[in-house]
Amino acid sequence: MPHLEVDQSGRVEMSGTTIVALSNHAAITVRITASVKQEVQQELRRRGVKPRLVMVRLFVAAILLALASYPERTTSLMIDEEYLGYEAEIKSLLIDRAQRLDVALTRDNIHIARVGKKSPAHKAAIQVTRGQTQATTTPTAEELLALC
Repeated sequence: MPHLEVDQSGRVEMSGTTIVALSNHAAITVRITASVKQEVQQELRRRGVKPRLVMVRLFVAAILLALASYPERTTSLMIDEEYLGYEAEIKSLLIDRAQRLDVALTRDNIHIARVGKKSPAHKAAIQVTRGQTQATTTPTAEELLALC
């Protein structure tokens, strides 16, 4: 089972499109449009989710969508440190929601650290951002909310 790296281009909380990439030898990219981000944010806030946790949940949902599309099962993730101070929430949400996708993750095999510019996930995210390649998937707000 492969060790996968996760990176994003265009942070979830910023305006514009966000790309979340999951990669090792194969890359899966999730393109979240600004309008979908706004719709998800509004719905999660309506449900009473705190603003900063809205962003974390959206980030986790995008990772899970990529995991669901990855051709091989994994039990090891290295996630770029995008949300300092929210590592425990990210791990907890991933473990909880990954069960719905039949993916076995534990706290011990989810690592949050800098993946760096040489990471295949970073390269995949940048290529989609620059229009050099198409995203693997562009989810709807409903698809993301199902994993938030």
